[in-house]
Amino acid sequence: MASGVEGATTIIKIVPEGTIVKKGDVVCQLDSSSLRERAKQQEITVNQADSAMIRAKTTLQDTINMSKRDIEAVKVRLDVAGRTLKKYIGGEYPQQLNDLEANIELANEELVRATENYEFTKLQVKKGYRTQNELEANRIAKKQAVFKLKSAAERKKVLENYDRQTREVELSRNVEQLKLELESAEKKAVLSENQAANDLKTQELTNAVEHDKYKRLLTQIEACSMKAPQAGQVVYAVNKNARGGGDQIEQGATVRERQAIINLPDVSQMKVDCRIHESMIGNIRKGLPASVRINAFADQVFNGVISDVSSVPIPGRWPNMDLKEYETEIKLTDGPEVIQKLRPGLTAQVEVLVDSRDDVLQIPLTAVLAIADKQFAYVLTEKGEELRELETGQSNQSHVEIIEGIKEGEPVIMNARTQFPDQIAALESKLSAEKAKHAIKVSNPDANPQPDRKPKPNAPAAEGAVSAAGNNEGGPRPAEQGKGGDRGEIFTRLDKNGDGKIQRDEMDDRMKSRIADIDKDSDGAISKEEFMNAPRSRREGGGSEAAPVAQ
Repeated sequence: MASGVEGATTIIKIVPEGTIVKKGDVVCQLDSSSLRERAKQQEITVNQADSAMIRAKTTLQDTINMSKRDIEAVKVRLDVAGRTLKKYIGGEYPQQLNDLEANIELANEELVRATENYEFTKLQVKKGYRTQNELEANRIAKKQAVFKLKSAAERKKVLENYDRQTREVELSRNVEQLKLELESAEKKAVLSENQAANDLKTQELTNAVEHDKYKRLLTQIEACSMKAPQAGQVVYAVNKNARGGGDQIEQGATVRERQAIINLPDVSQMKVDCRIHESMIGNIRKGLPASVRINAFADQVFNGVISDVSSVPIPGRWPNMDLKEYETEIKLTDGPEVIQKLRPGLTAQVEVLVDSRDDVLQIPLTAVLAIADKQFAYVLTEKGEELRELETGQSNQSHVEIIEGIKEGEPVIMNARTQFPDQIAALESKLSAEKAKHAIKVSNPDANPQPDRKPKPNAPAAEGAVSAAGNNEGGPRPAEQGKGGDRGEIFTRLDKNGDGKIQRDEMDDRMKSRIADIDKDSDGAISKEEFMNAPRSRREGGGSEAAPVAQ
């Protein structure tokens, strides 16, 4: 269980470690006072955001309605103007033209009648039937009829040539102006509606953000009360830093977001978390059986199987930052009655069975002598000590497989270099000379041929002491013998944890098989002095050790 509170907070209450809890029980209470205060302020902000969103919705609807009204008003005016234009062209103008033509026709008839009356009156005056005044009246009537006819004709001409064009242009322009006004009203409506819609969308997003903040604060407040997701036993989480220290889990301690605080392991299903050094990770894979020894139960061996192996290494802790190890998970496979007595956090030692072979002859690594590119061992016979050349196979951290050179039941001498320093020194000189001659023969075909010794099947073509440590393959160059420059660099590269010694987990299989020749003080590790002097150093020693038997 980890802290779900953002930033840093303080533990104000926590159940004691080792307490058995049920699912849903509050196991840790974090300080939520600042979160509650922020939640109150945020609730006010949320209410304001809700009101602003309602106003934005109302504004949008009002804008849409107003735009519709404005557009409809312009459309009505445009329709009226269009109808007025059509009415004038198809109705008013023809009617006015007909009226004027009728007036002309009437004026023409009046002129005809006035002319006839005038002429008739002239005849009557000559005969004496009419007076001169009547004649003058008829003459004036005739003249009035002429003027009336001319006036009617002029009005028709004005209508056709001037009034009609002016009226049509005026009405047409009114129609076009209203069309432009309608287009402008429609564009204005679109802009206004888009602006109102954008304002509403902005308010909705703001409202959603404020609501999310409020919900997150409520979630944070709820996360301050850490409840057990399952039944189990409370175990405080260990949060180690780069220097190997850790944060203390206790009341009043400050914890960070996602920092593990409490573990609730299921004691019926236990696993072991361990780290495998990069030199041995090649032999580790899922499904391999493992034996686990718990310090609290030293007399009992627990069975397990590798359930997970990390695909990438984790960096080492200070000061061994360049150390590369792979996290490995081992699931215990014993029955519940065996596993339930274990407790989380116990220290364990793990042995992984990477290979199982029947009927294998093996001897301790400390009984093997690596000289030049060959392996030897001293065997106790009825006639005394006998040095035998070995053909070896696979090895582990304590024993090496013997393919040829020793029979089952024969006793071997451990740490023989301390028992027979003179004999081993003479053998080293002899083999080194033979090796040098062989190297000259290979590099100079015209030189005098020397007897060629056929190497053993498992032995490298040429390998010196440094090559036995897994570096400088092919043996040291002549210029390097007796010097420590390159060997010092090799030692530094092999000493991955920087403790001044090459530990067993930092050795390859070849170096492990020669550890007895290099490790003069038999402490299981190779110091820099032992590495620089191998294999020519001599250490006088006395006494003899128990002679293990090949098995």
